[in-house]
Amino acid sequence: MESIKARVTRSGAILLGSNFTVDGHSSRPVRIVTHIHADHILELEKSIRECTLVAGTSYTLEILDILGYKIPMDKMLSLDYWKPIEILGEALTLVPARHIVGSSQVLVETRDYRVGYTSDFKMPGTPPLMDLDILVIDATYGSPHLQRKWADWEAMAALINIVEESLKKGSVVIYAYHGKIQEIMMELRIRGIKESFIVDLQGLKIARVAEKFYNVKLDPIMTSSDEYTNSIIFRHASEYNESKSKLTKILVTGWELRAPAIEVKDNIYRVSFSDHATFKEIIDYVREAKPKQVIVDGTRGTATKITAKYVEKILGIPAMSQPS
Repeated sequence: MESIKARVTRSGAILLGSNFTVDGHSSRPVRIVTHIHADHILELEKSIRECTLVAGTSYTLEILDILGYKIPMDKMLSLDYWKPIEILGEALTLVPARHIVGSSQVLVETRDYRVGYTSDFKMPGTPPLMDLDILVIDATYGSPHLQRKWADWEAMAALINIVEESLKKGSVVIYAYHGKIQEIMMELRIRGIKESFIVDLQGLKIARVAEKFYNVKLDPIMTSSDEYTNSIIFRHASEYNESKSKLTKILVTGWELRAPAIEVKDNIYRVSFSDHATFKEIIDYVREAKPKQVIVDGTRGTATKITAKYVEKILGIPAMSQPS
């Protein structure tokens, strides 16, 4: 096995096997998109022009179309989880990743090697890729000092409490990224929140994809710029600011490390809810997967060299951060 069978380029492409480039562009036949977040659709337009195929789950490909990425039908390869397909002598399999709607891990294998990439994930809920020669792993929170000291359910409970109390006074605005918005919608609905969701047209279309993925009805959902009394308005995280407002504002971010929820100003909150593995979950994944070698994605993570050193010293598995 040559180390070239899995590596991370400086442009953020994850190269697996001989034929696949994942979440970034390279001059290879097949571009794979693990999910629709901006740092995983790098140079996608270039891949649409130059690669023979663009692959992903049906959910991911549908959302890409909603976001304006027009992949020709003869280049689009929609894959189901756990169903391998052979391309140019290599077997490609997408494996579920607990992150957002349609997220996947990527496994590439032949008789000579097995290599894989986690993409973004969190645990429990992400099955580790086993028996790999090389594992490429995400480490968004790549250092022990970034470890959250509470569980996801505590952060979600804090969010629901803020929403319920705030709805007694008026509407609530929740700021998050695509994918996380729809996950929060789902969590609110299954916990009995019945108030209307207000989104833009793009957000509505993505919500309809999320309904199929989660098998949860999200209605009532409306698209309007008007302010409704006692509704939950969703906006992209890039629109968030801490200026005063008559509406309650909530930013959902995994980078809030002080507590599950913090009131930063009157009626302005930060809730610590993330779709990325904690440092402990990263290490737990590697411990369970037992790969022969680990490459930590250094283009998207934080303190990835610390992750690599920890894997080597504590787990005894050769590891490095790439690109160096």
